[in-house]
Amino acid sequence: MKRFTLQQRPLPILSLGSVLMLSACGTVPSNESTAESNLKNYDRTLYEQLSTEDASLYDRLGGYEAIEAFVIDGVDNLLADERINFLFEGVDANNLVFQLSEQICDLAGGPCIYDGMSMEDAHFGLDITEAQFNALVEDFQQAMRDNDVPYGLENQVVALLAPMKPAIINR
Repeated sequence: MKRFTLQQRPLPILSLGSVLMLSACGTVPSNESTAESNLKNYDRTLYEQLSTEDASLYDRLGGYEAIEAFVIDGVDNLLADERINFLFEGVDANNLVFQLSEQICDLAGGPCIYDGMSMEDAHFGLDITEAQFNALVEDFQQAMRDNDVPYGLENQVVALLAPMKPAIINR
């Protein structure tokens, strides 16, 4: 039997359920805090601990164009999704695509620097439910599948974004 050290263990494939359970462990700064939110560009520590790859997730996804392609399709999916499209009425879809692409590029180890709104500020007052959050995740998972993102990489993208859940729902 082959034995792995902690550094050599293969990266487990995470199910959406596992990722959502991980996200429930996140913390959100209170509104009274004077400290800047840590969820704007959240700490990549969890992803870095799970990753055993030499190349960044950004590179393994195929770079900015590949990220932007599934983000465009994801935004198209959510705008067509009657469960959640009302949450995006009046939103500039092109800006949403840009901000999400920049954020994923940044979090995945690419050259981008996301300087958009914090997740708390962007979702404040929307009262997004867990079901609505899950619908958005499903729309983006479908977009990644439609763009031939391998399942393991899809899970890693979801794992990058999952810790933002507490900053998004019920705000």
